[in-house]
Amino acid sequence: MKNSRKIVAGATILTVAFSLIGCTSKESINKSTKQEEAQKEIKIELTFLQNECDHLINKDEDIEKTFQSYKNDFNLLSTSVNSTAKVNKMNKDELEISINNLEKDVDKLNGEEALKAYTKYTSPKTIYKVTMMDNMHSVIEATRGWDDGKDLVISFFYDHLHSSQEDINRDIKPTVNDITNGPVYKLRIIKDELQKHRDAFSKEQVEELETAMKGFDYSLDTQLKTIRSYKNIVNNPYTSNNYEYEEEEKYNRARTYLTDFESNLGVAKPEY
Repeated sequence: MKNSRKIVAGATILTVAFSLIGCTSKESINKSTKQEEAQKEIKIELTFLQNECDHLINKDEDIEKTFQSYKNDFNLLSTSVNSTAKVNKMNKDELEISINNLEKDVDKLNGEEALKAYTKYTSPKTIYKVTMMDNMHSVIEATRGWDDGKDLVISFFYDHLHSSQEDINRDIKPTVNDITNGPVYKLRIIKDELQKHRDAFSKEQVEELETAMKGFDYSLDTQLKTIRSYKNIVNNPYTSNNYEYEEEEKYNRARTYLTDFESNLGVAKPEY
């Protein structure tokens, strides 16, 4: 009887042991599979960048738009794999050097490093910080109104307090171009990046970003309308209290949504 108990006990221990071995083995297989998939995905992204780099070097038709998108895609992957390779400007030699260096860094990744890199690559925090945040804060500075003189319309207003209508008319077009090619263009890049990475963000995060951008869009559109219709200090739109209130209200609402978004994401700055 005692021997029977020992046999049953021994069989039970062996069953548990084999069960644990089975679980451990299954976990190892799952982990290995995830690492292999991560390595494969990172290689795919690298191949895409290599193709885009070739298009840029061979002068794509819409080279400016292609470059901005490529720059963000490149720096996102580079940051995720902890590479020192970065793309900042459109230069053939720099593009070739950077893509070659990034390829070397990707090839060095083992399975565990690849999984960590791909997790970072698909993180909304990394995506926002690398592809949108700098441009977003640049747009904020260009639309914050009277605070620091970076609102080009308000700067224009101060610069032309005593200007003739001829001088005002002469300076309108360059200022419109500065707004269009500066903050308006940067906001468009942000919209493109959000559309590209939309699935990485939660529904709430997308709504917060889109609401913020609508407010900044309004501010920039108001700037363009103001500067184009500017005559002189007497009929300057900024002397209208209703006009100021509506613009400030929409801007502050946009700032609130963006602050909430960045705070929840863990990237908020103490002060813009």
